[in-house]
Amino acid sequence: MPVEPMPTGEYRVIQQRTAAPTEASAVAATVDYSAPEQSETLTVGDFRLLAMVVGAAGAGAIAATSDDHTMVFLLLAALLGAAAGEAFGFGLSRWAEVVRLHRVVRWRVWLSVLTVLVIACTLVALTPVLVPGTPGTNNLTERGIGLSAVAIGGGLSSAATLAAVKQVASFRLAGTPGQQLDALLRLRTMCTRMLSQLGILVLLVMGVNAAATGFGAKLDTGVVLFSGVVASFVVGTMYTPTAAMLRRRGALFMAEHFSLADVPAAELVDAAENKAKLEKMLGLDQTTIGELKAALVVLSPIVVGLIATTLQQYIK
Repeated sequence: MPVEPMPTGEYRVIQQRTAAPTEASAVAATVDYSAPEQSETLTVGDFRLLAMVVGAAGAGAIAATSDDHTMVFLLLAALLGAAAGEAFGFGLSRWAEVVRLHRVVRWRVWLSVLTVLVIACTLVALTPVLVPGTPGTNNLTERGIGLSAVAIGGGLSSAATLAAVKQVASFRLAGTPGQQLDALLRLRTMCTRMLSQLGILVLLVMGVNAAATGFGAKLDTGVVLFSGVVASFVVGTMYTPTAAMLRRRGALFMAEHFSLADVPAAELVDAAENKAKLEKMLGLDQTTIGELKAALVVLSPIVVGLIATTLQQYIK
């Protein structure tokens, strides 16, 4: 221990005191927004690869149950299974991230997932009623039910994560303003990435139905568009409440920490520009419909091509 000399020639021990932690450091210790360790990332990557392989094999096996299937149908079905497996693994990773950083009441999440599952299964079951089709067509086959189950299963983890994010955004976030902003940006990026994953599933669901119209049970061409509408509606049911809640939480955060009321007149322009940039980062300048549309902007040429191919088959 450190000592110091005294005038008498003796020495005395110096008592050292540790500074009390500040409020900000205490909060930072309870809210850890650090990235996961490398070993955890590798484990997650391996799981997602396994989910892709299992999904592709399962969907391919379902498609191969037809004796007269086409190669395009088989490949698209396998691709749908791989995308569903990737979406499931990705959503599961984001779920682990949310529950690691925030407290989540899980029964509310399961209730939201059950609601989405009931809506999706009901719409699939009502396909023959809503799309009667022409004589000689069968708009709901066992293969169609199986592939629909693969697509729905792939999106369930994202549905759970989106419900958890909605629950987190329903309350004021803990921590300093910087930590709150970090959390809001993380949650928004997370939801945007999941929406992109779900958009790919919507596209592949349409593609599989388009490829199934020329053989077997003679699927009616109207099912192609109907399947896209159903898939988009289910994705919207999952994403819309969460996106609206995140924008509301972001607006409350901006009103609390970035108000222009007390800014001097000479600094108003710069402060307003910075506020507008931050609002754009938080997505406050967008609408939920706009975000849903943006998720399929890059894929729209492929969607148009699939629809055009289907119409050509219908005309013939």
